[in-house]
Amino acid sequence: MLELMKIYIAARFGLKDVVRQLHQELRQRGHDIVGDWTTHKPIKPYDKNQGLAWEYSVEDIDCVRVSDVFCLLSDEAGTGMHTELGAAISHYLDHGRPRIYVIGEHTARSMFYFHPAVQRLENKKQFLAEVQRLEAIGRKL
Repeated sequence: MLELMKIYIAARFGLKDVVRQLHQELRQRGHDIVGDWTTHKPIKPYDKNQGLAWEYSVEDIDCVRVSDVFCLLSDEAGTGMHTELGAAISHYLDHGRPRIYVIGEHTARSMFYFHPAVQRLENKKQFLAEVQRLEAIGRKL
């Protein structure tokens, strides 16, 4: 039986088009994308947009916490995505989910990419194969 999952994709804001493409591929497989931050407005500097910064930060962390699968697209830049990764690791330690993946060319950028809860993958193709493997075993994460 196909197991549909709630999936959150973290990345720097500059990669939102790549994230949208990945969202589309996952939705076509029937999965629920939680926290589509690619629709957020640019809000830097944050101190000039405190209301939206508050709203987006709460929303994104809440979505990480309800996800079955968390994926971070590694890059040389990005800060917020690492906060989301920390939330995912903490939630995994307390609740056994989400499954956590860091993918891309920069999977050695942070020591937290080596946390035992994190699986590092080289590319999107490997991540999609992993999602397919999770579907095939048909178990809720």
